[in-house]
Amino acid sequence: MLGAGVPAAAQVLVGPGESTETAFRRQIRAPWFSWLAAHEEGDAELAASRVEEITRHARKIGVRRLTDMALAATLLARKELLSGYVDRAEASLKAAVALDPELPEARWGVVSVSTAAGRWTKVPGAVLAAVKATFADREARRVLGLRTVCLLAAAAAATGLALVLLLVLEYGRRLLHDLREIAARRLRPPLDVAAAWLALLLPLVLGLDLVWLAIALFVATWGYAGRVQKVLGAAGVLALVPALPLLDRVGYEMAVGASPILRGAEALAERRYDQRVLDDLEAVKNVLTDDVDVHFLLGRLYQSLGQNDRAVSEYTAGSRLSEADSRCLVNRGNIRFVDGDFGSAQEDFQKALERNARDVAARYNLSLVFAETFRTIEAAQTLQEARALDARTVQRYQDQPGAVKVVSLDYSLDEARQKVRALSGDARSRRLLGHFRTYRSAAAWSTPLLWAALLAVPGAVLLDRRRQRLGGYAVECQKCARTFCRRCKPQGESAMLCSQCVHVYLKKDGVSIETKLQKVEEVKRRRSLSERLRLALNLVLPGSAAFSDGAAARAVVPLTLFVCGVTAAAGWDRWVVSPRPGAAPAWAALSLPVLAALTGFVLGQLRLRRKG
Repeated sequence: MLGAGVPAAAQVLVGPGESTETAFRRQIRAPWFSWLAAHEEGDAELAASRVEEITRHARKIGVRRLTDMALAATLLARKELLSGYVDRAEASLKAAVALDPELPEARWGVVSVSTAAGRWTKVPGAVLAAVKATFADREARRVLGLRTVCLLAAAAAATGLALVLLLVLEYGRRLLHDLREIAARRLRPPLDVAAAWLALLLPLVLGLDLVWLAIALFVATWGYAGRVQKVLGAAGVLALVPALPLLDRVGYEMAVGASPILRGAEALAERRYDQRVLDDLEAVKNVLTDDVDVHFLLGRLYQSLGQNDRAVSEYTAGSRLSEADSRCLVNRGNIRFVDGDFGSAQEDFQKALERNARDVAARYNLSLVFAETFRTIEAAQTLQEARALDARTVQRYQDQPGAVKVVSLDYSLDEARQKVRALSGDARSRRLLGHFRTYRSAAAWSTPLLWAALLAVPGAVLLDRRRQRLGGYAVECQKCARTFCRRCKPQGESAMLCSQCVHVYLKKDGVSIETKLQKVEEVKRRRSLSERLRLALNLVLPGSAAFSDGAAARAVVPLTLFVCGVTAAAGWDRWVVSPRPGAAPAWAALSLPVLAALTGFVLGQLRLRRKG
């Protein structure tokens, strides 16, 4: 972690006594509690003035977002809205938006208040602002992306299982018939039936779960299907393959997302004040007592908040922990430069160069010290040395605006992620939030269920070829829907009808009229029951009727939309848990999933052919 870093935005000049923790609490925390009291008493004018006082000081020290205060105001607004105080909730959200314009919870709260108050003309603009804030906030954007990946993986797996289920339901009876025929070679009734069912449910008998059963039944029933059904069934099984690695990766990313180190780097990048991040990093410092990166990140956060006394303390502690690290010295020198202590600043920059002679920021800042103390020759020489090391970086330093010309080194998000990965080998990190989870790609792809799904398709193809050579598959009678195979009837009879139907409908040899009428009634009952089951299944899994009718391609779109919509609606707030409360109201989060599910359901019922 000894890279040159990224130049930070120039610090803001503050007056004497304004760059301490006490001043920060006086200018930020004290008006906040005053706002709470004024809001509770209904003094809107005083409350607005306190918010303005807070935001004015925040702008002065370069803080764009006051997240924890805005979040507290948002939670207060939710409580007030539930109690029926719409006007007070609106005032709380107005303060929350002023404190943190990019907080998604506050923006979505405005949507909820506008809806509750019946101000429908304001809802579209509020929704647009909420969506914009959701994509502007790093944490919300990360959680949204992980939720989307998680839901897509789960929906793809659920759709795949649905296709496999349709395949099994369509051809399961034929498979059971063939299993009974195989068992009957060695066992007598009713043992042959029991053995057939035992073979059919073998994965459950062995203690495996329903997914294993679905994969096993797919392999066994795949050969019965038509060409399009085979392709869809294979695609359904293969859809299970990426689900487990993706979910494992999402779990790791969410764990890392809760890391105080990563959240601290995000707060620094967004110029955001979040006291929870500072408190969590203080806890990390107490666990990783010898880690210079933690001290540097804490110091940089305190420096960005104008608490230079605490920043100097952290930089000093960090500089003592590592003789090779120059970042703490560079940033401590910047603070002393701003305070007008040019001698101490020069000493810090020179010590930083002793540790890292190629530190461009330290050499550039040292040239500014020389320039401020009217040593122009040394200033020009040092600046030339910095240009020789990296001319583009020096030019970027000179082009950045600000009253203070010295540049501070930041702690980037990439450095934070590298630090999290490095800490995975430190046993102490298991005590820290966000560091208890590790990720190894090889382990994620070594799950037995994953390989079972991956090998199911070639296994089904090999089994199909073998069975074709050994005698083929059972079929259903086109009249009565009974299952039969070539062992069940003499050779030379119709391959589409069972022996009973051949004698009743084709040969008509020695069959009484009562037997014919009984057969006709039996056929009607079977067809009626089959049609009712077919229509009922199409209500549960839209498109299943088209799948069984031989138009399997028409089942893909409605089934996919329906399963994806139901999965998203059922798991939107459950798949991934954010460190912050949920932002969007239920109707906003469920609108797209419900629309997708309804569209799939309607498409699945259209052009439904009823069988007579």
